[in-house]
Amino acid sequence: MGVLASTVFGGNCLAVAVNAAYQTTSPSHHLYSICGHFVRAATTDRKLICEVETVRNTRTFETRLIRVTQEKADDGSTRLCLVASADFHIEEPRSMVTYTSAAQAISPLMTSNSSSSTAPRITLADAYGLYKYIEHFTDIRSISVDTRENKEAATEGVRPVPSKVSAERFRARGPLDSEAEQISALAFYINRGLAYIPANHSGYELLEASACATLDFALRIFTHAVNLQNWHVTEQKALVAENARAFSEGRVWDESGRLIVSMTQQTILRPRTGFKPRI
Repeated sequence: MGVLASTVFGGNCLAVAVNAAYQTTSPSHHLYSICGHFVRAATTDRKLICEVETVRNTRTFETRLIRVTQEKADDGSTRLCLVASADFHIEEPRSMVTYTSAAQAISPLMTSNSSSSTAPRITLADAYGLYKYIEHFTDIRSISVDTRENKEAATEGVRPVPSKVSAERFRARGPLDSEAEQISALAFYINRGLAYIPANHSGYELLEASACATLDFALRIFTHAVNLQNWHVTEQKALVAENARAFSEGRVWDESGRLIVSMTQQTILRPRTGFKPRI
């Protein structure tokens, strides 16, 4: 994950789970949904073990239950790290409706030209060394976000947290040779920083939290025709927070402006002793 902890980045476990599920399904079926829970943090000093159970095989759908575990260092028993249900769907011959929502970022064309960003941006990688290994595999650029809420907030000097959007461009640095690798890499990337968005958009540093981790997730994939070597745009926002939990969403658009994936997460976000809220 980085220098802050020896635990495995959650997106790593999720990507492994996605790839493992793909190995058990028919080539005619494509992942469109995986939902689950991060049960315990995995560590970097031992392998991840995937168990995939077949729940359903039909002409149009295939469903898998995935458990990601690790062996304990002392007695050889295993501990559960992630449990998820993944559903695969065939390419339908026709659709009744076809449309997509648009990104709010000021970059309808995904080019390699970087632009300055006035939107909040995750700086944890620089401040704490988080995600430094992820950036070996992805090319990431800041972009600005131009929303009606941002314009009104700039005029009035007030920006409610749910109106804030973080955005960036990204693309994979290396080759991804199959659909399983493309979708696994997408799952790996979209999880990046989403757990910290509620604190980040509220103006708090990571070290002001005593606990900050993803509890559950829902990854919805809208097309399997993905090429992460092209530029994509991602946006992240926090929607609601209550009872030391926060709910956030990340979205990714491809270079044609098509929304290809959405991930929602609920995060545990506990303050440290002596924490004084500023908002």
